[in-house]
Formats: sequence, structure tokens, C-alpha cells
Amino acid sequence: MACKALRELGVAEAVKQHAQVFKDLGDVVLSEIESDSGPSNLRNFSQFLRDTDVVLQASGEVDPADFVFCLGGECTFIVGSLAGFKTRFKGTPGVLWMDAHGDFNTPETTISGFIGGMCLAFACGRGPKLSSTLEMARPLLREENVVHLCSRSLDPLEVAVIKSSPLRLYSASQVHEAGVLEIAREAARYLAERSDWIICHLDVDSIDPSIISAVNFREEGGLTVEEVKAVVRELFKTQKMKVFDLAAYNPIIDQNNHSGNELVKLTSQILSADTLQ
Repeated sequence: MACKALRELGVAEAVKQHAQVFKDLGDVVLSEIESDSGPSNLRNFSQFLRDTDVVLQASGEVDPADFVFCLGGECTFIVGSLAGFKTRFKGTPGVLWMDAHGDFNTPETTISGFIGGMCLAFACGRGPKLSSTLEMARPLLREENVVHLCSRSLDPLEVAVIKSSPLRLYSASQVHEAGVLEIAREAARYLAERSDWIICHLDVDSIDPSIISAVNFREEGGLTVEEVKAVVRELFKTQKMKVFDLAAYNPIIDQNNHSGNELVKLTSQILSADTLQ
């Protein structure tokens, strides 16, 4: 629903406006889940595996010379999209993950059993076995090539796992204390030194809910739109950013399409010449 709603609000036109050449690979048709299945600590895993293979195939159609803009209902698509992109882009990927939540749980640490709260860990090789195609490629992402930015709601056991991981974590409070520009420059430099290409993943809930409210889990103390633009600007400066993800907008709770329109505007601003300079 998120992708459909943002398309209707003009997100594709916002991307096209700033592209020299524009190709729309269309929407990926995924499972419709009417009720949860599977164990309580790993809900809907069979659907996740099936849909991840579909996302992988679609992501494998990108042109390696292109910059890629991805829309997702929530963050779980990263496993399939990253696997697909790795067949097209050469070298080692890095990810800047902007999210209020860690997304670094596994079935052993999760409270909710929601795969959307485990997907970054899955991409890094943690968690259960995936499909045979994905298992041959795992880990899709080295943990030392991950920068997590703007967290402010981590599960207790997840905190311990993240502390033991070589990934870099900048909480929302750290960003506010040090200043977003300093953190953004440090994060961009860190990823550029270790990666051949970079994904910038923006979960909408990393933005403060006073600005973008149409998300499932609102967490106070997030980023402003200008701060998001500053982060993306520093990543673009590395000349290694190949993918921008926008995920986790919920149109069902978006009164008068306010949040959706703000996200379309943000998309245009992120890809504008002013931001890219």
C-alpha cells in the first residue's frame, strides 16, 4: 500500500525530474498476508522467503551504471534487494541505516517476532537459514560495513548484540549532541573507506513524528528533514552511493496525505542539484 500511495502522490515524477535517464522497473508483487503464520518468534517466515526471492530477481535487473531509488512498505526488502544488487554492482557494499529501531534482532532476541525488526541482522548473516540462493551469498553485508544512525528504541537483548557487533551505531541522542553534520561526515568517511558502493536506507520513522507522523511506531526525538538531507549530501560526496531506499510509510493513518506529500517533497529535495553538490 505504501508504494501504491506514494506513486499516486507523484514520487516517480519526483525522481524522474532529477534524472538524466529514467527507468521505472515497476512494483514487485508480494504475498498478501491476512493472518500471521509460523512460530511466534519468527512470524510469516515462509512468505518472507518466497517474497525475498521475488525482490532479488527484480533487483537483479538494475543497470550497474545507474543510481537506484527503492520504495518499500517496510524494511524487510533489504535482504532481497541487497542480494540482487550484489549481482550487478562490483565490490563490497556498505549501508547507512537510518532507523528509530535497530532491526538487528534474531528469533533468539526478538520480542515481537516481526521480521522487519530482524532484517538488518539477516542481511549480515545472523538468524535462520534462508533460501539456498541467499545462503550461498551470505553474509550479504559485513557488519563492519554498517553504520546505524538515529536509533532511539532498541530491544534489551538487541542492545547486547549490537554492542558485541563491529557495526557503528550513532543513537539519536548522539546525533543531537554532536550535531548531524559532524556525524554525517564521519559516517560517510567511514563507509567510503570500507566499501566500493553504498546504500542509504531511510526508514521514515527515523524522522521525528512531529514532521512525518504516518508510521507504525512513532518515536520522539528523530531527525528533521534538513538533517536527513545533510546525511544524504555527505554520502553523495563520497561518489560511492548507488542506492537510496525509502521505507515504512503507512498511508492508512495518513490524514489528508500530509506525510505522503512531505515524503514526495523530500524525495525531490534529496535528488536535487542543491543536495547533490
